[in-house]
Order: sequence, then C-alpha cells, then structure tokens
Amino acid sequence: MMRTVVFRVLTGAAVAACATLSAPATAAPSHAASAVAAAVTPGLMGDIYYSRTGTTAEQSGIYRMEADGNQPTPIAPFAPGDVLLPEHAAVSSDGQRIVYRTVVDLWLINADGTGKVQLTHTGLDISESGPAFSPDGRYVTYSSDPGGNSDIYRRDLVTGRVVRLTTSTGADYDAAFSPDGKSIVFVSTRNGSPNPEIYRMNVDGTNQTRLTNIGGNDTDPEYSPNGGQIVFTTDRIGAGNFEIFRMNTDGTGQTRLTINTSNDTDPTYSPDGGQIAFVSNRDGSSQIYRMNGNGTGQFRLTSLDGSSSTGPAWAPAYTECQGLPATITGTSGDDTLVGTPGPDVIAGLAGDDTLQGFDGADVFCGGPGTDTVTYADHELDVTANLGGGAGDDGSAEDGPLGARDSIAKDVENLVGGLSNDDLTGSSVFNNLTGGPGDDHLSGGADGDNLLGGSGDDVLIGGDGGEALLGGSGDDVLIGGDGNEFLIAGESGDDILRGGDGVDALTGNAGDDELYGGDHGDFLEGGLDSDVIDGGPGVDTTSYDGRVSGVVASIGGGVGDDGSKQDGPTGERDTIANNVENLIGGLANDTLTGNADDNQLTGGLGADTLLGLGGTDLLKALDGVKDTKLDCGDGPDFPAERDRVGVVDPSAASCTGASLD
Repeated sequence: MMRTVVFRVLTGAAVAACATLSAPATAAPSHAASAVAAAVTPGLMGDIYYSRTGTTAEQSGIYRMEADGNQPTPIAPFAPGDVLLPEHAAVSSDGQRIVYRTVVDLWLINADGTGKVQLTHTGLDISESGPAFSPDGRYVTYSSDPGGNSDIYRRDLVTGRVVRLTTSTGADYDAAFSPDGKSIVFVSTRNGSPNPEIYRMNVDGTNQTRLTNIGGNDTDPEYSPNGGQIVFTTDRIGAGNFEIFRMNTDGTGQTRLTINTSNDTDPTYSPDGGQIAFVSNRDGSSQIYRMNGNGTGQFRLTSLDGSSSTGPAWAPAYTECQGLPATITGTSGDDTLVGTPGPDVIAGLAGDDTLQGFDGADVFCGGPGTDTVTYADHELDVTANLGGGAGDDGSAEDGPLGARDSIAKDVENLVGGLSNDDLTGSSVFNNLTGGPGDDHLSGGADGDNLLGGSGDDVLIGGDGGEALLGGSGDDVLIGGDGNEFLIAGESGDDILRGGDGVDALTGNAGDDELYGGDHGDFLEGGLDSDVIDGGPGVDTTSYDGRVSGVVASIGGGVGDDGSKQDGPTGERDTIANNVENLIGGLANDTLTGNADDNQLTGGLGADTLLGLGGTDLLKALDGVKDTKLDCGDGPDFPAERDRVGVVDPSAASCTGASLD
C-alpha cells in the first residue's frame, strides 16, 4: 500500500519533469516478484514416543523416533534409583508434553526431555498406569488401584483436582479421550465377565456403555483422529494370539487389520489417521511396526539389536520452520502471531502474517504470502537482515550476538524497535520500517519501501527501484542502482542523494540538500531553504503546486530561488548550474535558464520564461496569458504557447532548432 501512495503522489510531476528533450520519463520503481523457497513446511508427520528396554539399563526408558523409525532419541531414560523402566508414554495434543509411568507413579516431562515433574505420589502400595491426555491438554486420565481394584481417574493439571470416573467391581483401565474431548473409551472386566471388554463413557464418567461382546480379551482402545473409529487389540480369533481390529464408535463394523500367528498389540493412529503404529513380536522380540489404516503396507520401525520396544504414542503433526518444529503456527489466513518471553519457533504459513517474538532467541518463518517480523516492543538497538543468517537478528534482549533471532528468507517485511535499528532487505520486495530512534535501513536486490520514521535516519537503496521515505528528523537518503523515489519527511534538514538510476528526490519542509545521481533526475526541494544540485544527466527542479510566485534561476545567486513560502529573499533555495530544467507553480513565475540546453515550464499564472544561452524549449500552454517568453542566444526550439482564446506574447529568439 505504501508504494501505491508514493506512486500516485509523484507520477504526474515526475513524468512532466522528465519528458525533456533527451531524457526518458522517470520509471516507477519495479518490484516484480522473485521466487524464494518457503522455509516453513506444514503438516509433517509427528514423531513416535515409545518404551524401550535395551541390553543395559542405560539404553532403556522413554524414547522418541521419527515416523520412519530414524533418529531414536532417549527422552526419559532409566535413572539411578528407578525400580521399573519408564513406560506407558502419552503425548499431549500440542506435542509439547509427555506423561508416562515409572515405578508405580506418573511423571510429566517436556517433549525435549527437560522439565521432569512427578505427577502422582501414591507410594508402592498403589499402582497407577495407562495415562492419556485430554485434547486440550488440561487433564490426564489414568488407572489407579487404591482399594486393590483398578478404576479410572481424571486429574486436572491446572488445579490438581482428581475425580474418580469409574466405580465398578471389575478392573477398569486403558482409558483414551475422543478427539472432541466429550467421551472416553476404556477397558473393563465388570459384570462378571471373565475377559476384558471395551466400553465408552462421557468425560464426566456418566453413560458407560459396552462396545464389544464377542469373547476374547479386547484391550488397547484408541480413537481415530477424526473420532469416527476405534482401533483395538483382541485375541478373539485364537486364545493368546492378539491381532489388531477396528470398529465404529458404537461398536459396529468390527474389522480385522492384522493376520499372523504372532501377537500384534498397542495400536495408535498417526495424526492424519492414515497410518497405525503398533507392537508385534513377529520377528522374535517386541518391536514397533507401522501400517496403513486398512492394515496393508506393514513394516518394522525399530531395530533388532537385542532391545525390545513397546507402547507407541504418535505425536501430533507439526510444522517445521528452518528445520525446527514450530511452537506457534498460523493458519491459511492473515494472522498476528505473538511469542512468549522465551525462545519460540513461529511459522506464519499462508496469508499475510505479522510475527512478533518478544525476548529470547526466536526463529521466524513466513510461508506463502507477504509476512512481517516486528520488533516494535524492543527497547534496545535491533539489527535484522531478511537475507538470512542464524542467530544474527534482534537485540541484546534476545540473547548474545550470534545466539539471537533467526529470520528466514520467506519473510518480506521488517519493523524496527524503539531505539537505533539497522534493518536490511533481501532479494525480494521488502517494506522496512525503522520507527523511533536513529535507524539505518538498507534495501536489497528488488525494489523496496524504506520508511525511517522519527529520528535521524539513514536510508540506502539497493539494486532495485526503491521508495525511500525519511519521516521526521534530519535524515540521509541515498539512492541505489534502480529508479527510485526519495522523499524526506514533513520536517527536518535532510540530505538526499540520487543513485545510478533515474530518481525523484523530494525534500519537503526543512533546509534540505538534494543531489542528483548519474542520470536525469527530478528534484523538488519543498519548503524552506534548500540546496539543489543536479549532477550528471539532464535534471529537473520543480516548484509545482506553489501558490505564490516563484523566481528561480539556474546557477544564479545563493538563496534567491523559490517563493516567499521558502522564506525571505536570500534565505530561499540555491539551484546549482548543473540543473537543466525548471517547472513553475500556480502563480506568476519568473524562470531563468543558463548557458546550457534548458526546458522551462511555466505552469498556471502570467509567467516570464527566459532561456538565455543553449538550445532551449519554453512551455507555456496553460490557458493564462504569460508576461514574457524569450529563448535567448543560440538556436532554440519553437515555444509552446497559447494561441487560441488566450494568446501569449510572441516568443523572442525561439527559432533555429526543430523537435523533428
């Protein structure tokens, strides 16, 4: 949007100014889209957590592996003093926490193995097992036998309150929440049944309903991610030979998925419901396998290295940002994602997103769309580069240099903080906003918008066509290699220098210095006392829009160019002798050229246009009778003057040259 506004303001003046005898019209900055590979990859299959019994105690405990079986990593290893190996792992729906059993109690641990906390403290006389998270992560269900009979309990992880959900005379265990959190499926030996069967109840323990009743031992129930089916283990086909079955949530449609003479148990769905991980001893020891949701494509994940593996729990799908699992993820729309005071991995995904990390070493990925990383909350100096690099973005609030934020190349825009910032663009179109403080903004390879904000800023254009807006304060704006718009703020004494392209420089209020670059530039000093230096190329100075009469002479005296809007005579603009063209305002102007080739455009009002030497062109087609038109010495082009209705005076000495 910023670029559109700038273009609308400058287009008319710039085109008129640069339609000179030899110089092409100023081209608007271009920011054609450049392809940047997205640093964010959504929907990666979650890791699998499991219990491993190694050949030594040190190789045993709760492990994590990738969904294809690679990178097995200990998360909660067997610790000195443990009586039993850690087992029965369950993963929270956000993938950030693990609950598991060791000895007879339950423990919580972060998914990266940190933050281990004991959840229950019942002692050796009471055994608790089979934990499962609620979908919102607030509750954990588990079985406990304080009276010698196993029942299902629910613990509130926020308040610590424990509620008993079942009170049958049989054993109740293996509880699992439905994806919507409204019901719980579990195993029970109630009603005098010699074999465990599968039941379902409401989340508060009401409406307990039996789902299986075919004989055999039915255990290990778990809902599919869409809540439409339940996968479980049974030996109904042959006593002692456990296979994996699937059924509807009302107990109908029971379908066998595995068929072999060994035991297949502990099924768990993948996050997308398309895969099932399970345990089998078909290769001699208990190992973890994977298959399609319909039972096809079975293959082993864990190694036959003398260890055994059981109890798989599939973590949710995650978004990867710069090789790390995202802790905060956007949607397909336009999101504002705000991090925590600590390290975050923030992925915007699709849409035009705004990402803010606060303190800590954060990792940012934009994804498709036009995305912005903002440091508006940072009080210390920010350095940020959209061209990539790890740990080099942010301020000391984020960590020591080299261990700060990392912004991926698929983020397009930057907003600085409250102090003195250094922001750098990338190879695609960027918006860089400095904000308060004395900021240093550098454009990249494409056309960028650089906005300094308040403070004394330095804005440097890159290889594309930029729009540089200084804001308030005494700013320095330096053009790059493309065709650029350099616009100073509403106040402040600014320095504007054109680059290698055809540039448009606007000083606005304040005593500004405008220096053209290597090609034909458009220079408008604005109000107050300005120095206007064209440099190489055919350059134009404009007073378009002035409501008081302009007196301007190329290479004339110091401080005598402009109008009373700039100040008293002697404290006005100074136009250097290397400016070729002048444009007047809305009143009665006097524009005087020099010994070179000039184009003088009067605008509205009764103007006096004096070409002096060189081959000049006087333009006075404004519908108002002008005062004097005189091309001066040398061959000149015919003057463009009013001849119908309002008739301008004859143009003196405007002959000898042709526009053909």
